Amino acid sequence: MIHISRRSALPEDMSLSDIRLPARETLKRSGIQGDLTVVLTDNRTIQNLNREFRKIDSITDVLSFQSDEIDPQTNIRYLGDIIISVEKANEQAKQNGRSFFNEMTMLIVHGCLHLAGFDHASNEEKESMRRIQEDVLLSLGVANYAWPEDS
Repeated sequence: MIHISRRSALPEDMSLSDIRLPARETLKRSGIQGDLTVVLTDNRTIQNLNREFRKIDSITDVLSFQSDEIDPQTNIRYLGDIIISVEKANEQAKQNGRSFFNEMTMLIVHGCLHLAGFDHASNEEKESMRRIQEDVLLSLGVANYAWPEDS
């Protein structure tokens, strides 16, 4: 199940289904099963989380917190949380001439790939993750192959 926590509002033309679909597709294509939460927040909150957990005192667009625990009530694997700054996503979309929908979809896919165990610490890992990200986005009809915070 894809849980959504809204601490920041989405534009009227984007629904909760628009959040769940890319998450489901990413998990399917990466062969991972489990539940996760997408938290929609603001710049201040994501900066605080970035500072606390990554020791980087700046605003970012997406953070992923991998859990990989089994929910004792449902016996389903809980993959973790994806935190997205709706504010930052909107800023980046405008700055780079992309739609907000495409920007958010890219961030959801990227965050889900992290929960699925992908990383971009090395060039080889980054290239592998980038290929899967582009494949998922293409399957969703999204022409946004940017890496989060790439210009």
